[in-house]
Amino acid sequence: MPSPTLTVLYDGECAFCTWTVSILARLDRRRRLRLMPLRGASLPGQPTLDELIDSLHAVDAEGRWWAGGDALIEICRRVPPLRPMVWLARLPLARPLIDIGYRLVARNRQPISRLLGLKRRAADSRRR
Repeated sequence: MPSPTLTVLYDGECAFCTWTVSILARLDRRRRLRLMPLRGASLPGQPTLDELIDSLHAVDAEGRWWAGGDALIEICRRVPPLRPMVWLARLPLARPLIDIGYRLVARNRQPISRLLGLKRRAADSRRR
Protein backbone atom coordinates (compact mmCIF):
# COMPACT_ATOMS: atom_id res chain seq x y z
CA MET A 1 0.00 0.00 0.00
CA PRO A 2 1.46 3.40 -0.93
CA SER A 3 2.22 5.93 1.78
CA PRO A 4 -0.71 8.28 2.41
CA THR A 5 0.76 11.51 1.09
CA LEU A 6 2.34 12.33 -2.22
CA THR A 7 3.22 15.97 -2.75
CA VAL A 8 2.53 16.99 -6.34
CA LEU A 9 4.22 20.15 -7.61
CA TYR A 10 2.55 21.81 -10.57
CA ASP A 11 2.80 25.09 -12.45
CA GLY A 12 0.16 27.28 -10.81
CA GLU A 13 0.52 29.84 -13.61
CA CYS A 14 -0.46 27.32 -16.30
CA ALA A 15 -4.19 27.11 -17.05
CA PHE A 16 -3.97 23.50 -18.23
CA CYS A 17 -1.97 22.51 -15.14
CA THR A 18 -4.40 24.12 -12.68
CA TRP A 19 -7.35 22.60 -14.55
CA THR A 20 -5.74 19.15 -14.34
CA VAL A 21 -4.98 19.61 -10.64
CA SER A 22 -8.60 20.61 -9.97
CA ILE A 23 -9.68 17.30 -11.51
CA LEU A 24 -7.12 15.42 -9.40
CA ALA A 25 -8.41 17.15 -6.26
CA ARG A 26 -11.96 15.96 -7.00
CA LEU A 27 -10.83 12.39 -7.69
CA ASP A 28 -8.62 12.25 -4.58
CA ARG A 29 -11.38 11.58 -2.06
CA ARG A 30 -8.99 9.82 0.30
CA ARG A 31 -6.76 12.92 0.30
CA ARG A 32 -3.57 11.10 -0.60
CA LEU A 33 -2.25 13.96 -2.68
CA ARG A 34 -0.86 17.24 -1.45
CA LEU A 35 -1.23 19.57 -4.43
CA MET A 36 1.22 22.46 -4.34
CA PRO A 37 2.11 25.18 -6.85
CA LEU A 38 5.81 24.84 -7.62
CA ARG A 39 6.66 28.52 -7.24
CA GLY A 40 7.57 29.14 -3.65
CA ALA A 41 7.77 25.43 -2.81
CA SER A 42 10.76 24.36 -0.78
CA LEU A 43 11.11 20.63 -0.23
CA PRO A 44 14.16 18.50 0.59
CA GLY A 45 15.91 17.31 -2.57
CA GLN A 46 13.78 19.59 -4.74
CA PRO A 47 14.91 20.03 -8.36
CA THR A 48 15.64 23.50 -9.72
CA LEU A 49 12.79 25.78 -10.79
CA ASP A 50 13.70 25.20 -14.46
CA GLU A 51 13.41 21.43 -13.98
CA LEU A 52 10.14 21.80 -12.05
CA ILE A 53 8.54 23.95 -14.73
CA ASP A 54 9.63 21.50 -17.43
CA SER A 55 7.46 18.67 -16.08
CA LEU A 56 5.19 17.45 -13.32
CA HIS A 57 7.04 16.40 -10.17
CA ALA A 58 5.97 14.40 -7.14
CA VAL A 59 7.72 13.46 -3.90
CA ASP A 60 6.63 11.00 -1.23
CA ALA A 61 7.10 11.11 2.55
CA GLU A 62 10.38 9.15 2.22
CA GLY A 63 11.86 11.78 -0.10
CA ARG A 64 11.61 9.77 -3.35
CA TRP A 65 11.05 12.00 -6.38
CA TRP A 66 9.27 11.22 -9.66
CA ALA A 67 9.02 13.40 -12.77
CA GLY A 68 7.00 13.42 -15.98
CA GLY A 69 5.33 10.14 -16.91
CA ASP A 70 6.73 8.44 -13.82
CA ALA A 71 5.10 11.11 -11.60
CA LEU A 72 1.83 10.62 -13.47
CA ILE A 73 1.92 6.88 -12.81
CA GLU A 74 2.75 7.42 -9.13
CA ILE A 75 -0.19 9.82 -8.81
CA CYS A 76 -2.44 7.20 -10.40
CA ARG A 77 -1.17 4.62 -7.91
CA ARG A 78 -2.38 6.84 -5.03
CA VAL A 79 -5.84 7.74 -6.39
CA PRO A 80 -8.18 4.72 -6.66
CA PRO A 81 -10.21 5.87 -9.70
CA LEU A 82 -6.93 6.26 -11.60
CA ARG A 83 -5.37 2.90 -10.65
CA PRO A 84 -6.30 1.20 -13.93
CA MET A 85 -3.65 3.45 -15.53
CA VAL A 86 -1.03 1.76 -13.31
CA TRP A 87 -2.12 -1.64 -14.59
CA LEU A 88 -1.99 -0.39 -18.18
CA ALA A 89 1.50 1.00 -17.55
CA ARG A 90 2.70 -2.56 -16.91
CA LEU A 91 1.84 -3.68 -20.44
CA PRO A 92 4.69 -4.09 -22.90
CA LEU A 93 5.65 -0.78 -24.55
CA ALA A 94 3.22 1.15 -22.34
CA ARG A 95 5.91 3.04 -20.39
CA PRO A 96 7.62 4.50 -23.47
CA LEU A 97 4.22 5.46 -24.91
CA ILE A 98 3.21 7.13 -21.62
CA ASP A 99 6.48 9.08 -21.61
CA ILE A 100 6.03 10.18 -25.22
CA GLY A 101 2.42 11.19 -24.58
CA TYR A 102 3.36 13.03 -21.42
CA ARG A 103 6.16 14.98 -23.13
CA LEU A 104 3.87 15.85 -26.05
CA VAL A 105 1.21 17.27 -23.72
CA ALA A 106 3.77 19.03 -21.47
CA ARG A 107 5.39 20.77 -24.45
CA ASN A 108 2.03 21.90 -25.76
CA ARG A 109 0.16 22.78 -22.58
CA GLN A 110 -0.29 26.45 -23.53
CA PRO A 111 -1.88 25.67 -26.93
CA ILE A 112 -3.98 22.95 -25.25
CA SER A 113 -5.15 25.54 -22.70
CA ARG A 114 -6.26 27.84 -25.52
CA LEU A 115 -7.91 24.97 -27.39
CA LEU A 116 -9.91 24.02 -24.27
CA GLY A 117 -10.77 27.66 -23.57
CA LEU A 118 -8.94 27.64 -20.24
CA LYS A 119 -7.89 30.96 -18.83
CA ARG A 120 -4.82 31.49 -16.69
CA ARG A 121 -5.85 31.97 -13.09
CA ALA A 122 -4.38 31.89 -9.64
CA ALA A 123 -3.96 28.37 -8.32
CA ASP A 124 -6.98 27.49 -6.24
CA SER A 125 -6.23 23.87 -5.49
CA ARG A 126 -6.19 22.66 -1.95
CA ARG A 127 -2.95 22.78 0.00
CA ARG A 128 -1.97 20.99 3.17
